[in-house]
Amino acid sequence: MAHQFESGAFFHGQAAWHGLGTVLDGTMPAREAFALADADWQVISTPIFDPAGMPIEGWQRIARADTDATLSVKADSYTIVQNEQLIRIAEAVREDITMDAVVVLDGGKRVAFTALVNQSETDVLPGDSVYQYLVGCTSHDGTVAFQTMFSPIRVVCQNTLSAALGHAENKRMAKRRMSVRHTTNANAIIDRLPEIICFKRQQFTAGIEELKIMATKPCLAADFRKYCENVFADQLAGVTNDKRGDKTTQRPKKLEDLACWDSIANKFNGEGIGFDIKGVQGTYWGAYQAVSEYLTHDAGRSKDAIENARQRLESIWWGTAANTLTKAHQLALTA
Repeated sequence: MAHQFESGAFFHGQAAWHGLGTVLDGTMPAREAFALADADWQVISTPIFDPAGMPIEGWQRIARADTDATLSVKADSYTIVQNEQLIRIAEAVREDITMDAVVVLDGGKRVAFTALVNQSETDVLPGDSVYQYLVGCTSHDGTVAFQTMFSPIRVVCQNTLSAALGHAENKRMAKRRMSVRHTTNANAIIDRLPEIICFKRQQFTAGIEELKIMATKPCLAADFRKYCENVFADQLAGVTNDKRGDKTTQRPKKLEDLACWDSIANKFNGEGIGFDIKGVQGTYWGAYQAVSEYLTHDAGRSKDAIENARQRLESIWWGTAANTLTKAHQLALTA
């Protein structure tokens, strides 16, 4: 299917970035949600054969049982973790969560769910709410470990899963993340995850406190410029030419050379979502939100708006945007 979206279900009337999948005004239990999203299929392992029809030792084909579509080719040491494990995690804490989305991407290579933790709304500033979400995801091609995590997501970005994995990579967020590689003991370890999720939830409060700290720190125009120079330091490395191809006009790169700069600067100066809330503009919370809003809403160079949205979501989950948001979070907190 186009844009690597295979299937999905989205709840609370919140359509996805691509407009595809099934959207419901309400919600439903995890197992029903996975079924509606066509995410409850089994994963199988089959032998791989050489041109002569002989099995190739040490390797296996990972495939969907329902369609027999190949998801990956892995060494025999790779252990299959079924989508059922994600369902079981969500069911284990069903009294504390409300399902929000289930998605299948790239033909089934990646599967993820997000669920709102009940009664978890917290204000960073009065009127500027952050919710707590439980996020679970896995891959069947080895690109992502099976993992569950708690993630603070701004209410305006709930259908993007925001920077869930980016936050999870932050050392300060490590205690709120549980990751399991697809190795021999993977399923035995996953069986224990429901036992510890309730304890991990208690540590979410620390993450909210970090966001509140950002909101107490003034960030003037000069501070914001320096902040962005540090956030995008990798993109500012090296030199550029004022005139294309003319090395005599060569100079160090500056923020104005970045395609994202005007959009981010305008958001920080009051055009961003929620910047009408008292205490957002002129703070490091506002600086962080200006960067995150650009990455979750505006980034992308494709002429196709839906393709841009897909690339943003993939990048926020598993790509460079996750790393950039992690860096933006750390810099806003330590400024």
